[in-house]
Amino acid sequence: MLEPSAPSELKFEPFDPAFVEDPYPTFRRFREQAPIYAWEQVKGHIVFRYRDVMALIRDPRLVTDGTLGAGFPDELRATYPDYVAIRENDLFMMPPSAHARVRKLVTPLFGPRQLEAHRPRVTQIITDVLAALPEDGVINVFRDFAQTYPVRVIAAMLNIPSGSEPEFLAFADALIATIFPGLPPERFAGYMPAVSRGLDIVRACIADRRERPMADDLMTHLISACDDADRLNDAELLSLVGGLIIGGSDTTVHLTTYTILELLRHPDQLALLRADPSLARLALDETLRYNAFGRGAGLARFVEQPFAFEGVEFHRGQPVFLNTQAAFRDPEFVSDPDVYDIRRRTNSSPWFGHGPHFCLGASLARLEAETALQQFLARYPTIELVGKPVYGNHPIFRDILDLPVRVSTK
Repeated sequence: MLEPSAPSELKFEPFDPAFVEDPYPTFRRFREQAPIYAWEQVKGHIVFRYRDVMALIRDPRLVTDGTLGAGFPDELRATYPDYVAIRENDLFMMPPSAHARVRKLVTPLFGPRQLEAHRPRVTQIITDVLAALPEDGVINVFRDFAQTYPVRVIAAMLNIPSGSEPEFLAFADALIATIFPGLPPERFAGYMPAVSRGLDIVRACIADRRERPMADDLMTHLISACDDADRLNDAELLSLVGGLIIGGSDTTVHLTTYTILELLRHPDQLALLRADPSLARLALDETLRYNAFGRGAGLARFVEQPFAFEGVEFHRGQPVFLNTQAAFRDPEFVSDPDVYDIRRRTNSSPWFGHGPHFCLGASLARLEAETALQQFLARYPTIELVGKPVYGNHPIFRDILDLPVRVSTK
């Protein structure tokens, strides 16, 4: 049993419709009444205060591998070998020495300067997507724009065969959805066909690129990444490409949707961005701080060495969720946390992780979303929210499935 940590009426219910629409009043109550909350559903804790999140995100007694080095159970390995193959070699489950080795090999490919070379291709893809939208009328920002361009971008950068975009979207969604602890077995199993189809496409592309390397091709560069004759193996390549597909497509979809939503809710900030499009990147970061799209539990860490923190005992193997969404709306982080200000500059990246686990695809996601936001506003001088967003039931994201907006090129 977990020790009690909250008033009896205070419950963490991430699928409650009111929470999905606006989780921040709930986060405020937790910060004030139960900053370290014992979540019985997963036999772990959620941490809500900024100072606690930042202390624990750096604590070496918490690790990202939920198996604590033991690997996946034999039953899961036998039933879903494709899933285990990609997860066991992702950067979150690698031991520190292997993690450092892979990051050293591939990090030079993903810096802002290196990815800037892809901006013309990204710009052209987004231009083509916008050209297919109506000049005037009501569009669903999520379906018609935000969901459309990111997967095309990552597919083009990896030179994945045309027509594979739907499989890639399903692949990314399945990989991130199955991270959720306590996902019902039948729902977990339902994601597995998408994982297998996505891996088949990626395996075929890796084999093709080994035979026929291509210039200015990210897959070729990943295959060629080496240091003192050390290279990525195929399992590592598969996991890295899977991570890129998540960061470059699924994450970017929600970031774009939420940023447009918040700009429409804050016309003064939209006017600032129209007057100075260079504020686009700050607008994205402020949206991640002000209204991030996570369902709420936070960054998952696992107790490797038992310890006490703020009077709470953390036991080996227990999950500890670092709720950056609550933390970055904490007055201890910024003095006016409930104000949406796209000119705000902070030294933190609320969604992309920290330290050695800072997201490898963060620069790509920002490049895509920044370009998309600038071009969307340039294409449509007039945009107006014409209905409330409609949310889905994704286990990880507060996914918006419909964001109705009236647009005009006039």
